Amino acid sequence: MTNLLHIYAFGSVCRGEISPGSDIDLLAITAGGRNDLSRSMFSIYSHAKIEHIWQEGNPFAWHLHLESRLIYSGDDKDFIRALGPPAIYTKAREDCERFLAIFRQALASARCNHNSIVFDLSAAFLGLRNFSSCYMLGHGRPDFSRGVALTLMANGPPVDVQTYRILERARLLCTRGHGAALRKADIAQALQVLPRIEEWMLGLLKGTYDER
Repeated sequence: MTNLLHIYAFGSVCRGEISPGSDIDLLAITAGGRNDLSRSMFSIYSHAKIEHIWQEGNPFAWHLHLESRLIYSGDDKDFIRALGPPAIYTKAREDCERFLAIFRQALASARCNHNSIVFDLSAAFLGLRNFSSCYMLGHGRPDFSRGVALTLMANGPPVDVQTYRILERARLLCTRGHGAALRKADIAQALQVLPRIEEWMLGLLKGTYDER
């Protein structure tokens, strides 16, 4: 059992969202005793940790449950499939507030320091996407796609698709170094809508949970 290994692909490659800027997300689940796995290539978890996040109903557990695909099994078993569905997700409010805070920090930085504007827009996209994924999962509609916020915005979008793609492009530039550089007009367009996105996120929280 010491060196038992299971390897899974997850993310965009399993959703069919492959594009020139896509990478392949790989998960290695090991029982311990291995130091030959590259942390730049794999997300590395122990079997015990995976079981723990399953019991928590963690969003990453739901992500893996719905989208991962087995690539290699050291015991010819599908460890993740054998776990069954994760527990019900109960921390939507807490997680949404955390990702709203990340979005707000990015917005504040973008307003006062244009030297890091691409990084700030990337962080804003991260906060928006993860906020939307957690909100959707909390309402029983799991969606971990790059366009999850657009799905959530369907009934009252504070941002058009073109501007959303600018934020997404900033994320790809920061994390993968891929894509055309943002023009001044792109940056101005994104900065114009970030406050509206913040208001929309706050409205979702206040409309769903207790008034603060």
